[in-house]
Amino acid sequence: MTSAGTRTEAQTPLEQGMESLMAALCAQFEVEAAMLVTGQGHVVVHAPSAISASLRAQAPLFCQLTHDVQDIRQVEDTLLDPVCAALFPAQATPHIRFFAAAHLKDANGDCLGWLFLINTEPRSLSQLQQSSLLAMASMASQWLTMAIENQALAASSARWKFALDGAGHGVWDWDLNSNRVAFSTQWKTMLGYADDEIGDEGDEWISRVHPSDIADLRAQFDAVKAGEAQSLICEYRMLTKSAEWCWILSKGMVMTGNDSEGPRRMIGTNTDITARKQTERLIWQQANYDALTGLPNKHLLNQLLSERIHGDHGANNMVALMIVDLDNFKDVNDALGHIYGDMLLMEAASRIQSAVLPVDIVAREGGDEFIIVTTTASLAELEKTAANVLRVLSQSYELLSEVVFCAASIGIALYPQHTLSPNVLMKYADQALYLAKSKARGQYAFYSQELEQIALKRSKLTTELRFAVEEQAFEVFYQPIFRLDNRVTVKAEALVRWKHPERGYISPAEFIPLAESTGLINAIGDWVFKEAAAFAKALRDSYVPDFQISVNKSPIQFLTVGKLDWAAFLTSLGLPGKAISVEITEGLLLQQSQEVNARIKKIRDTGMSISLDDFGTGYSSLSYLSSYEIDYLKIDRSFITNLTTSTKNQALCKAIITMAHELGYQVIAEGIETEQQLNLLAELGCDLGQGYFISRPLPQHDFVSWLASSLSTLQLAEAAG
Repeated sequence: MTSAGTRTEAQTPLEQGMESLMAALCAQFEVEAAMLVTGQGHVVVHAPSAISASLRAQAPLFCQLTHDVQDIRQVEDTLLDPVCAALFPAQATPHIRFFAAAHLKDANGDCLGWLFLINTEPRSLSQLQQSSLLAMASMASQWLTMAIENQALAASSARWKFALDGAGHGVWDWDLNSNRVAFSTQWKTMLGYADDEIGDEGDEWISRVHPSDIADLRAQFDAVKAGEAQSLICEYRMLTKSAEWCWILSKGMVMTGNDSEGPRRMIGTNTDITARKQTERLIWQQANYDALTGLPNKHLLNQLLSERIHGDHGANNMVALMIVDLDNFKDVNDALGHIYGDMLLMEAASRIQSAVLPVDIVAREGGDEFIIVTTTASLAELEKTAANVLRVLSQSYELLSEVVFCAASIGIALYPQHTLSPNVLMKYADQALYLAKSKARGQYAFYSQELEQIALKRSKLTTELRFAVEEQAFEVFYQPIFRLDNRVTVKAEALVRWKHPERGYISPAEFIPLAESTGLINAIGDWVFKEAAAFAKALRDSYVPDFQISVNKSPIQFLTVGKLDWAAFLTSLGLPGKAISVEITEGLLLQQSQEVNARIKKIRDTGMSISLDDFGTGYSSLSYLSSYEIDYLKIDRSFITNLTTSTKNQALCKAIITMAHELGYQVIAEGIETEQQLNLLAELGCDLGQGYFISRPLPQHDFVSWLASSLSTLQLAEAAG
């Protein structure tokens, strides 16, 4: 038998078929050599002439290593394989580092031979490639069986390369001199054609290539014809019979050596990679576009903004970046749920696009913020655009059965007037947005130097917060929680306040977001926990033995690990876990993650209970609640405010209470401000309540006095009864 680089004047059909198969295997799997050893001792090698003789000499050794292989075996590195390292002589040339073997069997399972892929560098075959090799070996076995039975096969009807069809690859054999190509059945099938619908002219291939891709493919073919390249790898689109474009990966290599006229023949495979290309496109789409609105996301926006700034936008024009923020989106989202919130965002995106020019860029920054990038010649024109955007966004939104209003605010920064940097432009627009929202809703504002001073003040407050954490310049207030049936105070919620040396007490609404964004939240949260735990012990020792204090844990704090081990600290105080209840927001439960579930379980395993705060403001459902073990459910104050005048709120509260009790939870009502609200909640079966009607949050010493007075009043009432 012949090997690559060695030509004879005449080859039998069997020899031609074997040589074609070896060449196709090398091209498909991108290995240096391929070898077939038949049970009759025939050896066929396709390899560079410098190593083919050595491989033929080592054929018995390969067979020895694979005689017991049932289907396939691969050795990724012979130097690391104890058997191969001992058998392959180190001084041999070439030194084989990788080989894969597939067993060829007839219909009865008897051995016909072996098929080998060989490389002088380590490598491995993927699972998909192994499956492909097995498929080729199976088809080759069938062909070899027929060849043995008939002693010969006509080269025109039974070329070895067509065995690759069984693995889903279309095979081609191109005579570069005559420009005639033998196409396999699979090659035609993947384009939707029958065997007799495509001839053997090279134009049958080239004419179907997409106009945008033809130049690259022709360039590679021309390089092969000119002897400048020995192989071809190209991805391009081809037109199918159904007039659709499919993506093709072509791999080919020169099969016969060069003569004075250059290469004479190429053989290779075509693979349909349309599915892969669609997946790549989907991944790109997901990486660059917002899934909800279909607008460019922040990643793509950065690229588009840079291109717009550095592009040709006219000598007298300016590029404006506008950040659009939906003012009361959170209220709508909390009141109606995320489904309505998503619908509102999609409608807002559509309205913004309708209010600007088609050439303007509209992107979604995230949450309820959108970005507009526009090129304008005057401030008057820009103000008109901003006013138009505010106008369309201020109109009512019809969301299923609900009608809501959601105005917007806009912050504007200009290139090159304000900055030459895209990143700074974004920062300045954000500062302008802060100004617009602070003045009044439904306004727009331009960046100015004064805004930089405001930003510096926020930065200063952040620095002061860091010092406050170091100096523990905080105070914990406590708001009583009592049972509605007997009005006995059994719990309290710990609420932190920042004692600023100049501004006095600063609300958590102002500094907690700063603490979360700067990573200080865990230190503050741990300090509050220690204060609350020590206070709980004092109250249990002196007033109420079963008293419990609730401590809030923000989502960021809950999902990160602080330095303090809460359970160990309780143990050091001699305090049982049930003295503390950890309050979390229902937004955490929406994730339905194993991590959240594991952290909740870990807290409850210590004896501490879990309270679900602000229930009803998000998109809670029984499926979320039933997935987690919680102890208390707190009805948000928005349901309590109009409880006595709204039958809808009464029905909702009753439904929440009934559902919670069925799930084994106790219910706490927040925001009780009147006697009537308290009595109505008690009638509905609510277990506990808190609010200004009972007491405002109190400093520690005032809370002790309030609790002592409350207990004395209750004792007197019981004695009088």
